[in-house]
Amino acid sequence: MANKAKKTSIWTKAYLIILFLCGIGIWFSMQSVQKRRISMDVLLDKRIVDVLVANGVVQNDILTQYIRERTKKTSKWNEFYKTIKLKTGNNTQSFETSFKSVARSMKIGLSKTNNLDGSITYKFYSPNRNYYNITLINYKKFITN
Repeated sequence: MANKAKKTSIWTKAYLIILFLCGIGIWFSMQSVQKRRISMDVLLDKRIVDVLVANGVVQNDILTQYIRERTKKTSKWNEFYKTIKLKTGNNTQSFETSFKSVARSMKIGLSKTNNLDGSITYKFYSPNRNYYNITLINYKKFITN
Protein backbone atom coordinates (compact mmCIF):
# COMPACT_ATOMS: atom_id res chain seq x y z
CA MET A 1 0.00 0.00 0.00
CA ALA A 2 2.84 2.40 0.83
CA ASN A 3 4.45 1.59 -2.53
CA LYS A 4 1.24 2.57 -4.38
CA ALA A 5 0.99 5.85 -2.45
CA LYS A 6 4.63 6.60 -3.32
CA LYS A 7 3.97 6.05 -7.07
CA THR A 8 0.93 8.37 -7.08
CA SER A 9 2.91 10.95 -5.15
CA ILE A 10 5.67 10.90 -7.81
CA TRP A 11 3.13 11.19 -10.64
CA THR A 12 1.38 14.06 -8.88
CA LYS A 13 4.66 15.93 -8.43
CA ALA A 14 5.64 15.35 -12.06
CA TYR A 15 2.22 16.57 -13.21
CA LEU A 16 2.50 19.74 -11.10
CA ILE A 17 6.00 20.46 -12.42
CA ILE A 18 4.82 20.06 -16.03
CA LEU A 19 1.86 22.40 -15.39
CA PHE A 20 4.18 24.95 -13.80
CA LEU A 21 6.57 24.86 -16.79
CA CYS A 22 3.65 25.21 -19.22
CA GLY A 23 2.44 28.26 -17.29
CA ILE A 24 5.87 29.86 -17.49
CA GLY A 25 6.02 29.13 -21.23
CA ILE A 26 2.63 30.75 -21.82
CA TRP A 27 3.62 33.79 -19.77
CA PHE A 28 6.85 34.25 -21.77
CA SER A 29 5.04 33.88 -25.09
CA MET A 30 2.53 36.59 -24.13
CA GLN A 31 5.32 38.93 -23.00
CA SER A 32 7.17 38.68 -26.29
CA VAL A 33 4.02 39.63 -28.24
CA GLN A 34 3.68 42.86 -26.27
CA LYS A 35 7.37 43.71 -26.68
CA ARG A 36 7.19 43.15 -30.44
CA ARG A 37 4.14 45.42 -30.73
CA ILE A 38 5.79 48.22 -28.77
CA SER A 39 9.03 47.87 -30.71
CA MET A 40 7.01 48.08 -33.94
CA ASP A 41 5.63 51.43 -32.74
CA VAL A 42 9.13 52.68 -32.04
CA LEU A 43 10.38 51.47 -35.42
CA LEU A 44 7.46 53.18 -37.18
CA ASP A 45 8.19 56.43 -35.32
CA LYS A 46 11.84 56.25 -36.31
CA ARG A 47 11.02 55.68 -39.98
CA ILE A 48 8.51 58.52 -40.07
CA VAL A 49 10.95 60.90 -38.41
CA ASP A 50 13.52 59.88 -41.05
CA VAL A 51 10.99 60.74 -43.79
CA LEU A 52 10.26 64.10 -42.19
CA VAL A 53 13.96 64.97 -41.88
CA ALA A 54 14.62 63.86 -45.47
CA ASN A 55 11.89 66.26 -46.63
CA GLY A 56 13.39 69.20 -44.76
CA VAL A 57 11.14 69.31 -41.68
CA VAL A 58 12.93 70.76 -38.64
CA GLN A 59 11.81 70.89 -35.01
CA ASN A 60 10.45 74.45 -35.42
CA ASP A 61 8.06 73.20 -38.11
CA ILE A 62 6.34 70.82 -35.68
CA LEU A 63 3.41 72.67 -34.13
CA THR A 64 2.14 69.90 -31.85
CA GLN A 65 3.16 66.36 -31.03
CA TYR A 66 2.06 63.90 -28.40
CA ILE A 67 1.80 60.17 -27.71
CA ARG A 68 -1.10 58.17 -26.27
CA GLU A 69 -0.53 54.75 -24.80
CA ARG A 70 -3.40 52.40 -25.60
CA THR A 71 -4.24 49.10 -23.93
CA LYS A 72 -6.64 46.43 -25.14
CA LYS A 73 -6.81 43.18 -23.16
CA THR A 74 -3.27 41.78 -23.32
CA SER A 75 -1.76 44.18 -25.85
CA LYS A 76 -0.36 47.70 -25.59
CA TRP A 77 0.62 50.13 -28.31
CA ASN A 78 1.37 53.82 -28.75
CA GLU A 79 -0.53 56.29 -30.91
CA PHE A 80 1.65 59.13 -32.19
CA TYR A 81 0.20 62.49 -33.25
CA LYS A 82 2.03 65.31 -35.06
CA THR A 83 0.92 68.54 -36.66
CA ILE A 84 3.49 70.02 -39.03
CA LYS A 85 3.50 73.29 -40.97
CA LEU A 86 4.99 72.91 -44.42
CA LYS A 87 7.37 75.46 -45.86
CA THR A 88 6.48 77.02 -49.20
CA GLY A 89 8.87 74.79 -51.16
CA ASN A 90 7.66 71.47 -49.71
CA ASN A 91 5.29 69.34 -51.74
CA THR A 92 2.92 66.90 -50.06
CA GLN A 93 3.43 64.43 -52.92
CA SER A 94 6.98 63.63 -51.79
CA PHE A 95 5.67 62.98 -48.27
CA GLU A 96 2.91 60.76 -49.60
CA THR A 97 5.30 58.64 -51.67
CA SER A 98 7.60 58.14 -48.69
CA PHE A 99 4.69 57.41 -46.32
CA LYS A 100 3.36 54.75 -48.72
CA SER A 101 6.79 53.13 -48.80
CA VAL A 102 6.98 53.06 -45.00
CA ALA A 103 3.46 51.62 -44.69
CA ARG A 104 4.21 48.91 -47.25
CA SER A 105 7.46 47.91 -45.56
CA MET A 106 5.79 47.77 -42.12
CA LYS A 107 2.74 45.90 -43.53
CA ILE A 108 0.24 48.41 -42.14
CA GLY A 109 -2.42 50.58 -43.75
CA LEU A 110 -2.17 54.22 -44.77
CA SER A 111 -5.08 56.57 -45.35
CA LYS A 112 -5.11 60.18 -46.53
CA THR A 113 -7.77 62.72 -45.52
CA ASN A 114 -8.14 66.17 -47.02
CA ASN A 115 -9.46 68.32 -44.16
CA LEU A 116 -11.82 71.28 -44.57
CA ASP A 117 -9.15 73.76 -43.49
CA GLY A 118 -6.86 72.70 -46.36
CA SER A 119 -4.60 70.50 -44.28
CA ILE A 120 -3.90 66.85 -45.07
CA THR A 121 -3.90 64.08 -42.47
CA TYR A 122 -2.09 60.78 -43.01
CA LYS A 123 -3.09 57.91 -40.75
CA PHE A 124 -1.04 54.73 -40.26
CA TYR A 125 -3.17 51.88 -38.92
CA SER A 126 -3.86 48.18 -38.70
CA PRO A 127 -7.19 46.51 -37.88
CA ASN A 128 -8.51 47.90 -34.59
CA ARG A 129 -5.37 50.00 -34.02
CA ASN A 130 -4.28 53.49 -34.93
CA TYR A 131 -0.51 54.00 -34.83
CA TYR A 132 0.31 57.40 -36.29
CA ASN A 133 -1.54 60.57 -37.35
CA ILE A 134 0.41 63.24 -39.18
CA THR A 135 -1.33 66.47 -40.19
CA LEU A 136 0.46 68.65 -42.75
CA ILE A 137 -0.60 72.30 -42.87
CA ASN A 138 0.31 74.54 -45.79
CA TYR A 139 2.47 77.44 -44.56
CA LYS A 140 0.57 80.13 -46.51
CA LYS A 141 -2.77 78.98 -45.11
CA PHE A 142 -1.25 78.77 -41.64
CA ILE A 143 -0.19 82.44 -41.75
CA THR A 144 -3.56 83.70 -43.03
CA ASN A 145 -5.50 81.87 -40.29
